[in-house]
Amino acid sequence: MRKRPFELWLVWQNVKTRQRYHVGSLHYENDIYTFSYETEGYRRKLAEAMDNGYRPHLAFPDINKTYTSSTLFGPFARRLPDTRRPDYQSVLRGLGLSPECTEMDVLRATGGILATDSYEFVSPILVENHYFNLDFFVAGWRYYDGNQVIDQLRVGDSVEFSLDPGNEYDHKAVVVMSVNGKKLGFIPAFYSGWMFEVIAKDCDYKARVEAIYPHAVAHRKVNISIVGEVSQHLNIKEMLNDKEELLAVTY
Repeated sequence: MRKRPFELWLVWQNVKTRQRYHVGSLHYENDIYTFSYETEGYRRKLAEAMDNGYRPHLAFPDINKTYTSSTLFGPFARRLPDTRRPDYQSVLRGLGLSPECTEMDVLRATGGILATDSYEFVSPILVENHYFNLDFFVAGWRYYDGNQVIDQLRVGDSVEFSLDPGNEYDHKAVVVMSVNGKKLGFIPAFYSGWMFEVIAKDCDYKARVEAIYPHAVAHRKVNISIVGEVSQHLNIKEMLNDKEELLAVTY
């Protein structure tokens, strides 16, 4: 797969319907940040969001413009923990980040979530020539068996998935299990719809423990990476055509 810039999707959620929309994309490449709105397509993109009450960010009023900057845009930088905090290094450790991490790393880790609006940054899955890859931190860690076996997990360990269509919160939920069958949690909702289809359609993939942070906050304990291939006879666009969910997939 090609080398790509550091990309994060800006997602807006309608607080009434709880639906999420991919309204814009933030890129970082060659020391330049760019931000643009997602004007191509309709479903779960800017156009549908605007039909459902969204209005462009005040700092980025022109939906047809590509904004550029040599530093992270102020409205996004303000979503990060203050580096002047005395406990800033502890905050990074809690997020599973090193002192050498970039602002994009921190934005990805925190989602840039504020209590005052409905924006969130997420990292998309790249699909190219039927190959895909993604990584994520196990969701729901604190509610299951992860802490009982975290000392037994090793980087490089395989992990197993099982579909959970009866889940009352997500009918495409995917359970993450250790190789000895312990339930660690779930694939996060942004990625579960894609992986549910990948698994249900018997596509080839490999999933492993990418990193372990025993002292991090619960939702940043264990990072899982997946590389896989979508079967050639499957129509990827049809796989992405989920009427109910925003699938964080760029194709």
